[in-house]
Amino acid sequence: MNSYPSWIHRIPEMLEALALLDREWIDRELVESVFDLRKTAAFHLLRRLGAQRCGNSLGISRGRLTARLREMQEHPDWHWESTRRQAVRRRIECLETDRHRRSLVPVDAALEKQMKELRTAGLPDTIQLTAGLLTIRCNSMQDLLRQLVLLAKMADSDYESLRGLIEAPVPRRSPASERQTVDRELSQSAY
Repeated sequence: MNSYPSWIHRIPEMLEALALLDREWIDRELVESVFDLRKTAAFHLLRRLGAQRCGNSLGISRGRLTARLREMQEHPDWHWESTRRQAVRRRIECLETDRHRRSLVPVDAALEKQMKELRTAGLPDTIQLTAGLLTIRCNSMQDLLRQLVLLAKMADSDYESLRGLIEAPVPRRSPASERQTVDRELSQSAY
């Protein structure tokens, strides 16, 4: 479990919000609303930063809270967590841009029309699906990619019917029929 609090990466925002406050004494309810935290997180923040008990609540001065948050922001261990989060965010953004790259398969009017008619007309004759076997007849790499797009669209829109085609149970023969076949093969191999 991560020992860093969930709000650690939001310290700069929290410092800005504190600077705008006109109240000198800060309690849990104010921390919840200003920092957008849940009750438990607000309680743990106040306890961790040295708030004092005031009746049934915790409270801390605005100056002390600001100072403690600045200390946390500058602490090397906590800085490491902020750096780690930024690295993760950059990596995700990198992957997002890769995902939005231009498709290798141009979706022209004909392919778009086929994709719209797919649900009613089914797969084209060049794509054959049987139990455990997929056959695609194509005349070029571009043609293959177009048919794969159609197959993917069909899988996305009508998954269950494709699943029924692919996972259809293989018909089994009765044990007597199977024995006759084995006997026949043995007699033929003896010749």
